[in-house]
Amino acid sequence: MRRALAWVRVGATFVAELAKSTLATIRAVLGRPERLRPAILAVPLDVRSAGGTVLFADMVTLTPGTTSLEVSADGRTLYVHALDAPDREAAIAAMKSTLEARAREVLP
Repeated sequence: MRRALAWVRVGATFVAELAKSTLATIRAVLGRPERLRPAILAVPLDVRSAGGTVLFADMVTLTPGTTSLEVSADGRTLYVHALDAPDREAAIAAMKSTLEARAREVLP
């Protein structure tokens, strides 16, 4: 039962992040292009299982405005392209505290 609830939290968190990212991407696309701050982010991974890494990377890619690019050879860093990341550290912290945290609950 505990695992099922964890998967429900994964789904709920993903839907919430999907909605927030969709609105942010719409604002970015409709706004002035010179205001965008695209970035390649090196996201340090706390998740250690291959399944957890794949789940996190897939959720990042399915969220508008971000795309997973590559996992480092040692499996400790996920490289992500962000459409607009004026504060790189804040963007990394947001991904880790939401999507990665939930991925770790179900696939540590």
